[in-house]
Amino acid sequence: MKLAFLKTGNEQGVNRHILALLDYFRSKGVEVREFELDQEDLQRTINEILEFSPTFSMDINSTGMIVGQQEQNKVPMCDAFGFVHVSIFTDDPLLYFPILLDIRHANNFLPVVCDLKYADSLKLLGINKGLFYITPFLDQKSMKYPSGEKDIQAVFVGPVVDPQIIAHQVVDTLPQYAVALFFEVGEFMFRNPEVPVFVASEYILSMFQQSFQEQIDEWRKEKPEEYLRFLNDVSIYATFKKRWYILSFLEGINLKILGGFQGELMEGHELIDTDSHEDFLEVFDRSYMAVLSYPFNMPSGIGFTPLEAGFMGCAPVIDYRMTLPGFLTPGSECIAYLPLDRADIEEKLLYYLEHLDEALLIGQSLRNKVLEKFSPEDRGEFLLGVFEQILNQAGKSS
Repeated sequence: MKLAFLKTGNEQGVNRHILALLDYFRSKGVEVREFELDQEDLQRTINEILEFSPTFSMDINSTGMIVGQQEQNKVPMCDAFGFVHVSIFTDDPLLYFPILLDIRHANNFLPVVCDLKYADSLKLLGINKGLFYITPFLDQKSMKYPSGEKDIQAVFVGPVVDPQIIAHQVVDTLPQYAVALFFEVGEFMFRNPEVPVFVASEYILSMFQQSFQEQIDEWRKEKPEEYLRFLNDVSIYATFKKRWYILSFLEGINLKILGGFQGELMEGHELIDTDSHEDFLEVFDRSYMAVLSYPFNMPSGIGFTPLEAGFMGCAPVIDYRMTLPGFLTPGSECIAYLPLDRADIEEKLLYYLEHLDEALLIGQSLRNKVLEKFSPEDRGEFLLGVFEQILNQAGKSS
């Protein structure tokens, strides 16, 4: 079995953990070769891939998918040359809609999602064939060993942007009639944190007059990419609205903000500059707690960032969702708060600020679980089994 991994520079931050799968495949006898996709000389890279003659190719978030033109049709390279292309989605596929619209009819495309709800995004984009799910995991080799020395009580994980900044940027790009829908859907998502954007938009649209619904329907039929960009913009707006809301009532509490900030800094808050993901890990290492607010494009899974915080012995303070106990146990492996309940998050954060020893125990407990349950070996074994099953079926067919 041969596997070509297509690198695009998208393997930074949490995405670097996916590279651990390549080491696992190599340990099991798979011939793995990595290719840098150079846009200035893409044909040379394509020739090298074809010379390697892979059984499978792989990328992260479909960023390495190569599509050619055949008469009037766009044909994925994997279909043209008969290998299976595997995309590991660490982010919502809706964010990568331009390339996914081009390959929605591909025969040899295999999506692997790190959040079960990403399947709904793929379906929205017209990709209805089989997909697989793997839980997020950490590549321990890419992590630093925690020092155990804590000097930051609580860090708020961004990026954080004043939602009014996002709104002004987006409104200028929208048709005037769609502006009201943007704000109504964003507000509805803010009030209903577990509702995905395409469900929220359809629900809110149904509340408008028939003539407005017809106008929006015509817009998304004539310019589907504009509408999909609109959905992503609403998700981003709702995410930052939720984070800004939390920060606004934590004003006066000593919080360090990590990961970028745009807006007016609130009293008691301080920015921490970071130049690399290693800087993030160092801040987690120094912190008792990391306050996180899930982005709306991560509908149900645990994500990679809480696992990184836990690996560094830092207790994640995360918004409660129905799926959370399937990953982490609130109260012993994380601190969970109700996203819209101001009293709940204030009460819990203030309690643990006064009982840092308990927060430290939660961070240590999560570190133990990450080491035990969130490693790449199980995921690699599962995917390798999927690959072998595909080869076996292909052999029977031929």
